This record gives sequence, structure tokens and C-alpha cells, in this order.
Amino acid sequence: MTDRPRVVLLAFDGFPIGALRAETTPNLVRLGETGCSAPTGGLTALPSTTYPSFASLLTGASQSKTGIRTTSQQFGAVPGWAGDNRVHVKTVVHAAVESGLGAAVVMGDQKLQKVLRLDELEDAWPPAAEVPPGTELDSHGYPTNAAVLPHLLAAAADVDTDLLFVHLNETDTLGHDYGPNAPETLACVRAADAIVGRLLEVLAPDWRRTVVMVVSDHDMTRRLPFPAIDPTASHECAGLVDDWIADGCAAWLRLTPGVDAHMAINRLSALDGVENWRWREPNVLLLLAATGRTFSAPWIPLAGIHGSTSTDTTLAIVGGGHPIVAELAASIAQRPPRLRDWGPTIANLLGIELPDADGIDLLEVAELESAG
Repeated sequence: MTDRPRVVLLAFDGFPIGALRAETTPNLVRLGETGCSAPTGGLTALPSTTYPSFASLLTGASQSKTGIRTTSQQFGAVPGWAGDNRVHVKTVVHAAVESGLGAAVVMGDQKLQKVLRLDELEDAWPPAAEVPPGTELDSHGYPTNAAVLPHLLAAAADVDTDLLFVHLNETDTLGHDYGPNAPETLACVRAADAIVGRLLEVLAPDWRRTVVMVVSDHDMTRRLPFPAIDPTASHECAGLVDDWIADGCAAWLRLTPGVDAHMAINRLSALDGVENWRWREPNVLLLLAATGRTFSAPWIPLAGIHGSTSTDTTLAIVGGGHPIVAELAASIAQRPPRLRDWGPTIANLLGIELPDADGIDLLEVAELESAG
């Protein structure tokens, strides 16, 4: 690799994967044609929710290292036994800044910005994760994509920025409010794709050294009209759970001390609406709901939900004019990239260290494929 590339990491929150097609997202499709759009998309770890997914994306680390397990916040659980509310390890953006590279952050979710500790950075919008007065907000209180756009374009126009991380949130909000396939959500997808077109125009003068990566944190599925699942409500599961926290189509459970774990798993996983489970620690269990089902919580989205295996697919597109794009394209064409693979890949491209990453550098995957 001769010239160090300029990396633009564009991340959509809750992007409905089924909407990625030429008639809806022509600019994303065009970008993929300069490199590759992974045939089956990428993958995120479970639960397939915003905070743990983005923590893994930017650190390259698993949840056991990031400390971020859930997007839900519940006193005593987070921070607490169900994870923390600030990432424990270094993000690739922090690593770039510490190495003296130009790095900028533009985000449509000020709460996520704090979780990722990106509020610590000087070149970040909103500054210190405080949304400026007068900023247009969506129905959930986050900056709209239109409000983020001028800051995105200004950051992209700065050729001294070696790493630009952009987060657009509005597809998640519309997906929750109306459903992933609703006309309102698809209109938001089209508008977001138009932003991609604007971004590519700004990047064009420096295209020869540019690598663009487009990802998302999770997919979205339609909520079905079934009762929400409460793991503590059934007679069979009485006394098994000491504390629990719902996260959309997933739920973290802390088992009651002294309970037989095998018996608890058998009963809890047999609950109506539960599809699967994962064992995390001696007394911590992750329950996963069937498609369209959700767990009981103070706030449940009206139409679109995520968190389980049915929503663990992500956008995975690479494009750009730098020669290394061809190798990255070959890698994601052969193997669906996991979210935690992007961080170490970016670190390698920029020549910086990301010591806590346990993802796989996608360039190494490409080399192994060509050697095999």
C-alpha cells in the first residue's frame, strides 16, 4: 500500500436492509459498484441493538471488552451487572487522534456519542454531545438527517481529515415509528441515499485516496400483534430471575443465586415467544425473541423492532478510488464482515494501533483468500 488512504466511515442506524436496491438507494448501489456491496450484508453480535453494535464497530472488540451490552438503561442494571454506559476500551477515532491524524465525528445521536466517549473529542458534532438550540429534531429527540447534513459535508470537504466517522440516525426512528417497509421509512431511506450522493460529490476531488465504508448497526423487523414477553410473569419461571432488562427483541436476565442454571434455561427458553438464548456468565442469560416478538419494557416501539437473530444483518459496502478498495471488496465478497472487523481494518489502513480489537482485519482475510 503506497499512499495512506483517507477513510470515511458512514454508519446508518436501523437501516432496513431490504430497502437496499437500485430504485431506492441508487447512490449506495453506485458506491458499491466502485468496490463491493457484501452479497448477504454484514453481521452484528447479539443483541442486535444500537449501543453494543456501535461499540464493537469502533473498537473492534467484543462486548466482554467494550462493557456495552445493551441499549436500554435501567438503574442497577446499567451501569451494573448488565453492562456499562461508557465504552471501556479505545475507539479507532481516539487512536487516530492520539497518533496525530486528523479525525472528525458527526453524529445524529448525542446519547450514543457519550456511550462511545466521542464527546471527549474536539472535532465532533454536536460539540460535547450537546445538541445546539434550534437544531431540528426527530420524534425521538435526535437531530434529523437534514440537520446533520451541513456538518457532514463540511467535515468531508476538509482534506486534512484522515478519518471521518458519520452517524445518521433517522432511519431508525422512522423504522420504529412506522415499520421497516412503511412509505414513511422508505422515504427516509431515499432522502438518506440522497445525502450519500451529496457526500460522494464532496469527496470526488480527493477520490483517488479515498476509502468509503458504509455500515449499519442492525436491521429492523415489523412488530407483530402479540403480547410482550415478561420472563418473570409465568408460574413455571417464578423465582428464577433476580433482575432483568429488556432490549427490544432481546432481554438480559440475571438468575437468582442458587438456582439450577440448566433448569432455569429450560424453563425460560420454553416461554411463548422466546426463540433462542445465549449464555454469557455463570448467572447471566440473554433471551432472544422470535421474529416480530418483543420483551416487555416501559417503552415499546409501535411498529419496528430489533435485537434478535432476525435483525442481526447490517449494511456492508466499500467503495472509493484508492487501490486498496479492490482488496477490501474481494474480502467482503467472500465472507460477511462482522461489525467488529471494521475497526482493526481501519486501524491497519491508517497505520495505527487498536490494541483491544479482537475482530479480523478484512485485508488479512483478502490475503488468505488469494493465497488459498
